Amino acid sequence: MNSDLGDALDAMNCADSGYLKAKAYSDGPVEEVFTSRRIRRLLQDSGVTFQTLLGDVVIDAVANKLRIEAITSDTDAHTQLIADVDEANNMAQVRPAVMRRALQLGDSYLSAWPVLDEGGKPVKGEVLVSVYGPREMRVLYDEDKPGTPRLAIQRWTVKSPLGVKRVRVDLIYDDRIEHFIARGQRSSKPGDFEPYSVDGRDAVEQNPYGFPVFHFHGTGLPGEYGTPEHKSFYGTQNKLLKLEIGHMAGVDFFTLPQRVALRDAGRVGPSSIDDLDEDDFELPTTGQHSEPAKGDRKSKLSSEPGSMWDLEGYKNVLQLDPGDPKVFLDPRTAYLREGSVASSTPLHLFDRTGQIPSGESLKTANEPLDSKSGIRRTSFDGTFRGFYRFVLKLLGVDAPVSIAWAPIESTDETTKLGHARQKQELGVPIGQSLTEVGYKLDDVNTWLDDGDGGLPQRVELLATLGQAVSAFSTAVAAGMLDQSVVQQVITKVMGDIDDQSSGSA
Repeated sequence: MNSDLGDALDAMNCADSGYLKAKAYSDGPVEEVFTSRRIRRLLQDSGVTFQTLLGDVVIDAVANKLRIEAITSDTDAHTQLIADVDEANNMAQVRPAVMRRALQLGDSYLSAWPVLDEGGKPVKGEVLVSVYGPREMRVLYDEDKPGTPRLAIQRWTVKSPLGVKRVRVDLIYDDRIEHFIARGQRSSKPGDFEPYSVDGRDAVEQNPYGFPVFHFHGTGLPGEYGTPEHKSFYGTQNKLLKLEIGHMAGVDFFTLPQRVALRDAGRVGPSSIDDLDEDDFELPTTGQHSEPAKGDRKSKLSSEPGSMWDLEGYKNVLQLDPGDPKVFLDPRTAYLREGSVASSTPLHLFDRTGQIPSGESLKTANEPLDSKSGIRRTSFDGTFRGFYRFVLKLLGVDAPVSIAWAPIESTDETTKLGHARQKQELGVPIGQSLTEVGYKLDDVNTWLDDGDGGLPQRVELLATLGQAVSAFSTAVAAGMLDQSVVQQVITKVMGDIDDQSSGSA
């Protein structure tokens, strides 16, 4: 039996538990850990769970900073080929989803293959892009050449006309594709499979295009597999869940104060042990709590006006104050700070109701996140460029590919324009300076159509407007101006700028 099939199946099976864990700490549910068996029995008996998962905060903090603005090649015609494939395969939504899945689970895959007609012939100018998760596909690398794919395994389940489910497996090489199907229900070992041919295709199909699978992961190191972005937050999440479970389990006892009756030593009170309520923490052998008989356990004390409580046999009655929620909430804040540092995620992203930093404070707070996001972008950039070069190859073109990314740092318009002016003063061309600070290439080209002569003045006007908008925002926040008035002023000023740039009166 094919030894590569055994290696590939073992690799997928060994990695599966890690992917399931990563998904659980993002989407839930996470297995709750109890140190008290009594509390575990109580909560499991009631079917109640308390989980607020924050793994997505860590994941989305990076994912939201990775935006592709444009993909171009060496000529307009080649760039248009890429645009056509993107439109046909909805890549504007696929690309962010692929990157986020790689951040969530550690790995994600894209493949490209020519669109085939009914006779199995490639349709000119059309490419089919497919997306795979790491539980459906895995690339195995050559041990002697790190970073060089040896093969890829794709595994999925098919259903026969009679409703019987069987597992299909493809082994994908740079020169062929081998097809297998499970003999029966078992599908974990090579002996569970047999070669598979269908629809006129042989069990071994020739691949004239090269290796079609592209592996996205965040490390950027060749031949390695990714790490879930929120893995460093697992420990913090466990601590937070523990606090929530303890807090919620005690809410019923915090709601009403507990009372204690004291009597002299050796003196018997009026109540016997039979009058006590059933312990909520005890689960009878029947598996259900018993219900008291009608009329049982009625209080002998009345809260009606003018009533008197006769506490025969008791010396004193005390009240135990409810537990302080700070016992749970204060550690929660400390653990969130710990998780923020461990995952390089700004603390304000976990709590948007608090004070959010701005200006230089925001830039400082975001520096660890921006640095981490830059590493992820570099890794994804190389994989995307390789993927699109392969797409062009399928279309009969050998050409380079460039990818323009949106800036990672979050800056306001005034700061961006200030940076552009500084670059221009150092001799950087106007168009390049604007694209480097984050403006879209198409917008900059439109501005340049009027000639460089008018563009610096327009940049100056926009910078002044940015400062004015900042001042307006402060005035609105202080209640000195209405937002609708500010909007009318900005609209009027922008209209004047457009009129001046077009030469109209």
